[in-house]
Amino acid sequence: MAWNEIPLDTTPDQEFRVTVTVGDDNKPLVIRLRYNTEGDFWRMDISDGNTLEMLLSGVPFVTGEYPAADLLRQFQHLGLGTAIILPMTDKALSDRPGLSDLGTDFVLVWGSEDVG
Repeated sequence: MAWNEIPLDTTPDQEFRVTVTVGDDNKPLVIRLRYNTEGDFWRMDISDGNTLEMLLSGVPFVTGEYPAADLLRQFQHLGLGTAIILPMTDKALSDRPGLSDLGTDFVLVWGSEDVG
């Protein structure tokens, strides 16, 4: 399976378009990331890039251990593939990215199918 890193930064409220490969299909998506300051975590909304129909809302960026690390595992029926937040440095001692380390100490990678 091919993995693609989705570029992220620490802007507390960001929205961008991305195309991910799932199986043989290229799926255009709109991803919105928001930082919940009270809960101290990032959350992700995913919309269809063509219709703008909301597919998922409020998915928390919490790493855990695989298979729990797959943010989309419980939503396999949507055919969106696998998305994992990976800790990339020794500074990433938490189980989730904070306000200042998304895109550096933690990255989002997207794969085309379940790896479990």
